[in-house]
Amino acid sequence: MTATDVISVVVRALSFIALFQAAGIAISIATFGRLLEQSSRRIRDVGFISALAGIAFVAVHYSLEAARMAGSLAGVFDWSLQQLVLDSPLSAAAGARLAGLGLIAITIRREGVAPILLGLLGGLSVVVGFTFVGHTADVERSAWLSIVLILHLLVVAFWFGGLAPLHIVSRLEPRQRCAHIVAQFSQLASIVVPGLFLLGVALTLALVDRWSVLAQTYGLLLLAKAGGFVLLMALAGLNKWRYGPVLASSSGAVASFQRTVAVEYVLICLVLIATAVMTPFFSPSH
Repeated sequence: MTATDVISVVVRALSFIALFQAAGIAISIATFGRLLEQSSRRIRDVGFISALAGIAFVAVHYSLEAARMAGSLAGVFDWSLQQLVLDSPLSAAAGARLAGLGLIAITIRREGVAPILLGLLGGLSVVVGFTFVGHTADVERSAWLSIVLILHLLVVAFWFGGLAPLHIVSRLEPRQRCAHIVAQFSQLASIVVPGLFLLGVALTLALVDRWSVLAQTYGLLLLAKAGGFVLLMALAGLNKWRYGPVLASSSGAVASFQRTVAVEYVLICLVLIATAVMTPFFSPSH
């Protein structure tokens, strides 16, 4: 792995964190934005900044693909290599992500039904970008696999993108309102998040055709992601069953809730970083 590869994967990981947070905040605004009062502006600002950061990181990562081909950063200025990147599926992936992030940036700080719908469309576009590249794009039956991947990533965006808003809500909203918002989020999460596991299993079965893969680097990273999911479910259970129900009456519960949300956020960031490393450097077929 060259220095250019390292820079590329770092930028790729940062782009994942920014774009999933932007898409997730757009989903959060659509699901419980009507309940926000004191925290609405702050949450929308975080979504806006995340979208702008995502645009920057996606653009930089796209430009670095030519450098990876050349083996040095000088490849960024090699227009023949840039033309190869332009003619590859990477262009469609980057285009979908940039268009989605642009829509989110334009609409996330606006009120009304139309901005919400456009923000959701932007989030969907961000997620659809992942279907053009990666291991799922190389597998037969890619049409149904793309649908599974889109649903999987939408749940990831919902979960990850909801964490920053929930932390902000717990700091800025009155306890009673905070408890109500957390209950609304938890109720929806209890329906869609278990689907994350089932969709992940479907993707794994499509990509991994033999047990020996689990002993390879790709498989170990896959197992690490699965372990992260187990920890995340445990933390989510704490918030839903222990801290969430008493947020309105206990300041100690608010502090514990904030710590748990912060740990969830870090864990999902680590999962996104692992994903950013897996796709360009490791394959289930080797």
